[in-house]
Amino acid sequence: MRLQRIVIGTLILLLIAGLAYKGYEEYMTTQKKEEAVPIVQNESVLGGLEVGQQAPEFTLNTLEGESLTLSQFQGQPVVINFWASWCPPCRDEFPELVSFEEATGIPVLGVNVTKNERRGKADVEAFLQEYPVDFPILLDEEAVVEQQYRVVALPTTYVLDEQGVIVAKQTGPVDEAWIQQQIEKTSM
Repeated sequence: MRLQRIVIGTLILLLIAGLAYKGYEEYMTTQKKEEAVPIVQNESVLGGLEVGQQAPEFTLNTLEGESLTLSQFQGQPVVINFWASWCPPCRDEFPELVSFEEATGIPVLGVNVTKNERRGKADVEAFLQEYPVDFPILLDEEAVVEQQYRVVALPTTYVLDEQGVIVAKQTGPVDEAWIQQQIEKTSM
């Protein structure tokens, strides 16, 4: 009987030792550092264009079907705002953009990322019934300009100086005071 207890005790100890070794081995494999694999090869594409870069030229149609190019505004500061009708922060900042443009006369270009709208141009028109504007609303129907400016979130606003150089960028909503500060920096 005593021998039987010794054999059973030894087997239990061996079993516990084996399980402990297996657990330790699994723990050590989880601790090995894996080499990070980059999602994109060129990390400069993340987060959009940066301050100091020349703003890419573009041509888009307005809601009325007129063609408008960025270079038409050469020689004066410009605010480019990427937005969508379904975006709550875009809705929040729209009155600020309207107020800024009315107060300063500095052009604001509202680039609607129309490809992301559920009903396309119809959503834009419905939005503008709620939030009427005097500045041009441009339709980026194929997301060409959105990609060109590498917009990663909406709203995104770029402030350009008289030469078309990006002097400020904001991902997320802006207000009139922020835009005014950025414009004042360009004239210093």
